[in-house]
Amino acid sequence: MSAILKLSSVTNILRYSQNQVHAFRPVLCKGLHVSVDRRDAKLNTDVSKAYPVYDHKYDCVVIGAGGAGLRAAFGLVSKGFKVAVVTKLFPTRSHTIAAQGGVNAALGCNEDSLNGMLIFF
Repeated sequence: MSAILKLSSVTNILRYSQNQVHAFRPVLCKGLHVSVDRRDAKLNTDVSKAYPVYDHKYDCVVIGAGGAGLRAAFGLVSKGFKVAVVTKLFPTRSHTIAAQGGVNAALGCNEDSLNGMLIFF
């Protein structure tokens, strides 16, 4: 299952949730590992002094690196968005075939040169 958050449209929710879960922030952020270019990242020492935590800013966050998640990320990047893809598995294992539960995403493609079946097989 994949989901897309457009961060600019949920600003008020994020502000509210940051106030509500501020006490739990170390627990929520402890398992997050990000390996991207750190030029825009800022070191956050409020969470942990023993483990470096970097804050990153993205236009969109795609949850799940299956067929639908990677296709969503590809489409967003091609339109100029800065995108993060979050997955619980190594990217070569996070695909629709590994789930063996069937394809739950539309197979349509916007690009004429890209066959939708090639994305999944």
